[in-house]
Amino acid sequence: MTDDNSTPLPGLRQGRSAAWLPFVLSVIALTAIVVWGVRIYPDLPETVPTHWGPGGVPDAWEEKSFGSVFMPQMIAAGTTALMAVLALIIPAVMNPPKDPSAWKRYRLEGAERATISVLGWISLLTVLLVGYLGAQGWISPDEVSFAWPMAAYLILIFLMIFLPYRRWSRWADAQSSEHGFTPTAEERAEEELWLPGGIYNNPDEPLILVPKREGYGTGATINVGNRAGRITVVVFLVVFVGGPLALFFAVA
Repeated sequence: MTDDNSTPLPGLRQGRSAAWLPFVLSVIALTAIVVWGVRIYPDLPETVPTHWGPGGVPDAWEEKSFGSVFMPQMIAAGTTALMAVLALIIPAVMNPPKDPSAWKRYRLEGAERATISVLGWISLLTVLLVGYLGAQGWISPDEVSFAWPMAAYLILIFLMIFLPYRRWSRWADAQSSEHGFTPTAEERAEEELWLPGGIYNNPDEPLILVPKREGYGTGATINVGNRAGRITVVVFLVVFVGGPLALFFAVA
């Protein structure tokens, strides 16, 4: 089936609000923790801890005020707002190709939805982490356990960078197939070189960093198709995921 790029494609914009669901959940979760905090605010001590050192023992205190009690929630609200703004400007930075085929338009729509969803999940996980740690500070301020919450946060953040791309990639395939649009041989060959999350996988490409796929933003991404690229990924995971996890559990 052919496609005129000026003609709206069936189903292309339907259900787009689902990509924003994590943001809705973020607002609900943040509102719930703030409402609960306001309810218990009168019962909190006049001096509250504002920082916890190794082992979750408080090492800084301030007089009770809205700022000292709800600062973590204000940071979480700011993070949510920032992520929402980034999600709103996604169409302007995706760098779509000229005259994409119908099949490609579904794929690009799926990638845009996935990116919005990733930002929303990062927001939600941040709200939940801050909410849990804040609640611990209100209930048991003498000791806060942050090792396993931080470990769970890092692991889930890592997963939520990839899972939405897989989910919306399947949506794009289903929509394009349902309406009779299929990729060309060239498009199919290109698709096989890219993993969920925009990671390149081409063993014939010697470079570690390659330009991002056309229509998926600007800048560079990593090529895990060669040995050097895979080693780079392993080193990144060890340093930026394994290192913090080991540190958190060492001081817990």
